Amino acid sequence: MIYVDTSALVPVFIREPKSEAVMDWIESSGGRLAVSEWSLVEFASAAAIKVRTGQVDAKLAEQAIARVNDFARKHCTVAVPAREEFRRAAELAGDSALKLRAGDALHLAIAAGLGTQGFLCLDDAMIEGARSLGMSVVTV
Repeated sequence: MIYVDTSALVPVFIREPKSEAVMDWIESSGGRLAVSEWSLVEFASAAAIKVRTGQVDAKLAEQAIARVNDFARKHCTVAVPAREEFRRAAELAGDSALKLRAGDALHLAIAAGLGTQGFLCLDDAMIEGARSLGMSVVTV
């Protein structure tokens, strides 16, 4: 199972420079994908930011949010973080050497808790953090 971080989900549903590469990888991977409820919260936030900054209109953002939720429900394991993941995320976020933001630490804790084989991500700091934790990172 591959955990798909929000940084890789956004370009699947809202056009960005890496959209084609991420979509091609997902379509060709053939493996089970995982996201979390936290991913869906972050996706909604990213879509709203794109509306506020004039990158997309509100209708497109609303449609993208609906599509990502449908995709998650139909094609992914959707993890619900529990106390253990939040505690592990606090440890990771508190480790200054990892340089992780709280939300990124939560993604990594969730992925680790699921026992995923890999982590699909486009965020350099998070990729570095995942690798330092011994996680296999999928890059596109």
